[in-house]
Amino acid sequence: MSPHNHLIGRLGVRLALLAFVSVLAGAASAATSYAVAAEDDPGSSTGADTVAIGVPDYQFVNDIGFGGANADIFGPGESTVLSFPVAIRNIADQPDLLISAFVGGAGATDGAEVQVDVSSDGIDFTEVATFDTTDGRNVALYPFPEVAFESVKHFAIELGSASAATHVRLTNLASTAEGLRLDAVEGLQPATASSHAFEIRFEKYRGDEVGRFLVRIKNTARPNGVAIRELRIDKSTTPGVTLEDTVTSLCEQREQVFTPLTTCPEPGSFVCVENCILDNGPSIPFSRHVWSIDGENEAPAGTGLEPGRQAMHLRNENFDTDGTLLTFLGGFAFTVTFADGFEHSFTFSDDVLDQATTGSLFQKYLYFSNTPTVFGPRPVYYYEFVPEPEGAGAAIAAVAALLALTRRRASMLHREARSTPETTTQLHANQLPHTT
Repeated sequence: MSPHNHLIGRLGVRLALLAFVSVLAGAASAATSYAVAAEDDPGSSTGADTVAIGVPDYQFVNDIGFGGANADIFGPGESTVLSFPVAIRNIADQPDLLISAFVGGAGATDGAEVQVDVSSDGIDFTEVATFDTTDGRNVALYPFPEVAFESVKHFAIELGSASAATHVRLTNLASTAEGLRLDAVEGLQPATASSHAFEIRFEKYRGDEVGRFLVRIKNTARPNGVAIRELRIDKSTTPGVTLEDTVTSLCEQREQVFTPLTTCPEPGSFVCVENCILDNGPSIPFSRHVWSIDGENEAPAGTGLEPGRQAMHLRNENFDTDGTLLTFLGGFAFTVTFADGFEHSFTFSDDVLDQATTGSLFQKYLYFSNTPTVFGPRPVYYYEFVPEPEGAGAAIAAVAALLALTRRRASMLHREARSTPETTTQLHANQLPHTT
């Protein structure tokens, strides 16, 4: 191979590698925040490797019903380690992990005490918390009518002094094996390298005949990235489908992710500022929701939901749609705008990954009776936007330009070789390394 072709080959390999890295960075997975693998500690047989990874999906460790026939158990002292595709950040003043587990109704025997350890290498672990599944029926944490009924409950965990956790180990401290029916583990803030990144979740509020839905949005931008300023919802392109009841707020969540509050706490929330209507209001083309400090007025320019934070509907609030409900939010479009003016738009039909990709069904935990097989489970849909890190595109463009320049130079040398073979041959010889 000539030196020029060899150079072109090397540059081509580097360009392909950079392009591959860029694709990995830009091709967001809706499960980035969730465990992607699980492995039992020696002596354990929990079944977590098949039912506890990915988004909450109504499949359970130690599940003898409610969606599966798993024969594995989470016995006394048994442990399982779940790993994440990217490190989980430790964010001040809010939980860093959410552990979802099925908890039986009033009088049920679910009473697992679970120790939570984390690690940044999968070898050395640090204990960060313990939780008891009976707390899922604690009225101080879960409001009525949710508290007394069978459902998936979420246990919020702080990382404490730990950081960049890539592995979470769960150990059953209970004296029985019937306590923990683990569903999923979520790291609330995956480490990303982008200034603009988010995950948004759409959850059906009730049965298929109801168009109400709840929203949770997380700002997953890198530290010192850009705050999220606005969320816009454009009504469906499906004829006859309308958008209504948009006046509820998305509250920032800090100290506790799920609260029984009836109004948004400080420090901020997304409030409707344009085309805001009450239930059964007139048809509107879109609604616009902007960051607010006082819950009523737009916040000063340049402010919004900061990186590492999330905002969501309170459990008693939601948005509503009317019309053909066979496709839920099919045809609706959404735009997320950051405080520096950067916008990203997507559609539910084309971009939001369905449950076949992200998991099965998420067991909703607000019932009108204690029979989840009748009133649930409800689907939850996820969309994640994590563009390539800043500078990656420019680097690839620079390498591409260099490769093009090299190819032009090689073509010129080839033409010279055809017209003046002696001179060009000598030139090639001068470019070869000297040998002795």
